[in-house]
Amino acid sequence: MRKILLVEKNTLWGEKIGNWLRKEGYYFISVRNRDLAINCLEKEGIDIILVEEKALQEDSFSLLSFIRQSFPDVIIIALGDSDNSLLLQELFSKGIYDYISMPSTPSRILSTIKRAEEKIALLEENKDLKKKVVSRPSFAGITGVSEKMQRVFSLILQVSQVKRPVLLVGEQGTGKELVARAIHQYAFSEEKPFFKVLCATLPLGILTQESPQTGTIYFEDVHLLPYQQQAEMLKFLEEYRFGKDSSDLRIVASSEVPLEGKVAEGSFRHDLYYFLNAVKIEIPPLRERREDIPFLIDRFLREIEEETGKEGIRVSKEALRFLLEYDWPGNVTELRNSLEGMVIFSSGDLLTSEDLPEYIKREKQGEEWLGIKVGMSLEEVERILIQETLKFTSFNKTKAAGILGISLRTLYRKMEQYDLAGVRK
Repeated sequence: MRKILLVEKNTLWGEKIGNWLRKEGYYFISVRNRDLAINCLEKEGIDIILVEEKALQEDSFSLLSFIRQSFPDVIIIALGDSDNSLLLQELFSKGIYDYISMPSTPSRILSTIKRAEEKIALLEENKDLKKKVVSRPSFAGITGVSEKMQRVFSLILQVSQVKRPVLLVGEQGTGKELVARAIHQYAFSEEKPFFKVLCATLPLGILTQESPQTGTIYFEDVHLLPYQQQAEMLKFLEEYRFGKDSSDLRIVASSEVPLEGKVAEGSFRHDLYYFLNAVKIEIPPLRERREDIPFLIDRFLREIEEETGKEGIRVSKEALRFLLEYDWPGNVTELRNSLEGMVIFSSGDLLTSEDLPEYIKREKQGEEWLGIKVGMSLEEVERILIQETLKFTSFNKTKAAGILGISLRTLYRKMEQYDLAGVRK
């Protein structure tokens, strides 16, 4: 899958071109300034760059000169509405591959990219590009080729350029910390510290004692922050976001549940919610981006090979079908752990359906095993149903309450009644 970077000032062009290219299966990233373009070129293995003519002309064609000198194999296609023949001659003399007059049709843009791909293929024939090909489906270390993940990657680039707290919302195991680290990576041109704060175990008063001036603070699981500490956190965020001009601090917070529900039930402060929710990125669960699963499997198997010393580990077609159809309530983390267990207990290098955990095969077969038997009391049945629903949703209580058809408050009361608050197995 080719990676295409668009550097543009006209957002209307960018949106249309992005939609066209994503539908054709291309990996598309869009940025609006020179520094982000260079950042992407240095970190993401870009194959083709589409760039507005006006962006190329800035600073005496400095961006064009930089690309040609530092990334000679990247194909540069200029976009514009100029009929100045002298300007076009200069652009071609400085190394652009083609010029597309805008507005243009999808077929014109796609045909130009197809020709550019042919040139890339010729350049690649005599080069060892194994590492580049393996890393191509990833962005800042996050694997994903789906449209939803590509949109997340675009948002990472956008929010990394503003000093406003960013809220990441996604189920357990979706990779929120990886996204936080990607924002951190793109926010700073040089290495800065990344501080991780566990909100569930945050001691009272600790925020007033710590005063980092630069880098990123990542508040993990902010939905678990005790109410008493929320006022303290709000004061801390306001001070370091607005109170110190010299501070170069970035704030990222994450939540496994939509904070609107926590505010509605009275366990999360309105003011803190409004402060955090202004800039939000929603991380899709794995079941909503199944096309990423084969790439994730390949990546995890290569990592597991290094850890275990085994080589050439593969997944059979039948086993892959099970893995693709399973809903992965634990998301990417569950997929990685499941593969690791399969490799450890497998005697060969081919993972088959026999190596799969039974619960994965049961879900595909449409079977639900709750351990309910005739003779049980309604209370016992209710306890099992609530417990298994919580497990199924990885203890996402808002989602579990929705499945069970009860209010969140009723679910909490039932959990307390049946002593389920600490159950995780």
